[in-house]
Amino acid sequence: MTAKAPARRYTAEEVTRGLVAMVAWAGRPSDAARTLKEEGLEVPTSTLRSWVDTTHRDQYEELRGKYADKMEAVLVNTYREVALRATMVQRKAVEEAEKRLDRGADTDPARTAAALSKVSQVSTDKLMSLTGRPQVITEERGMTEILRSLAAKVPGLVIMDGEAVEE
Repeated sequence: MTAKAPARRYTAEEVTRGLVAMVAWAGRPSDAARTLKEEGLEVPTSTLRSWVDTTHRDQYEELRGKYADKMEAVLVNTYREVALRATMVQRKAVEEAEKRLDRGADTDPARTAAALSKVSQVSTDKLMSLTGRPQVITEERGMTEILRSLAAKVPGLVIMDGEAVEE
């Protein structure tokens, strides 16, 4: 039988480094452990998980709060990059669909049209959102305007004293 090695003790600084790595890697211990190892500190994933889940939970939450703005900035930039890449790939796909249609090689033009319509709709909505333009247009009219509009469409309907009356 082999003797189990005693558990390694970590300094407060090493624990903090481990917890910061966990924050940076959104709580993924394998990625945090790999980064720490590259920096010369070996901490098993089970230890990192234990620190976050139990023994250093409060410190972890404090660090998450401390770095929340930085993490959010990373997310924003990442989402921008992903959106831009997806848009570029989407452009290629639209060009390919157009080429297939031009060659008469599209086996289901109606399906392609429907898919391109959806792409157009989503792209337009995102464009409006990103440029600060309205995405929803609502009209507010009073009863008098509604009745006048109705009277204009229905022969023999007249508006008298704000009420619709048939002639």
